[in-house]
Amino acid sequence: MRYRRSAAVLLSLAALPALAPAAHADPSTGAGAGKIVPFVSVGGLSVNDLLAEDFRPFYTGEAVPACKPLAGGKLVRLQADSNCTVKPGTQVLVGLPGATCSDAEEPPFFAATAAEQRACALDFVREGINEIMVSVDGGPPQDLLNDRFLSVTDQFSVVSQPGNPFGATPGPTTLAAAGYEAVLRGMPPGPHSYVVSGDAFGQFTAHFTFNVLPGADR
Repeated sequence: MRYRRSAAVLLSLAALPALAPAAHADPSTGAGAGKIVPFVSVGGLSVNDLLAEDFRPFYTGEAVPACKPLAGGKLVRLQADSNCTVKPGTQVLVGLPGATCSDAEEPPFFAATAAEQRACALDFVREGINEIMVSVDGGPPQDLLNDRFLSVTDQFSVVSQPGNPFGATPGPTTLAAAGYEAVLRGMPPGPHSYVVSGDAFGQFTAHFTFNVLPGADR
């Protein structure tokens, strides 16, 4: 359970249907031109909103597109092992690990109040995530295990559905999330890729590819 929870932002679980992605592409001649920075806000979407958006489907079971536009298309979230086409200037979220605690789960993920849920989620992140490395377009890995990339949400609410992968009791649920959020900016036209690896309650590696194409619809 801990590994699946920690990797929730990175990997789409079998319980969450995803729309089919486009074909994979090779890195472009502009490889390495982009920059990884902490996500703060884009188009009115805050990091608090983004973390909540990332984890909500694991409780509600709602479908998660392989290429999910956010903030009016200014931002896109990719599923692992998918390939998305985006227009120039679109910021690409880097899938990084995180954790949640709620009032609808068994210990050690149970927490009743907003303050307890925030503390519980942050404790899991601090104790269980020991390494996060990101390589863009085959470049040298960058270490993102840094508090500049770490955020904790306010308490938010969902309606947990039967069979959700976190084992939350179906019905109204309050929770908080903690996790790392980063974004790629300034990617030139052409195909790109990034790889996230490290130790989040166990070793993991996830691959993402996207194509920056003038005239794309997002």
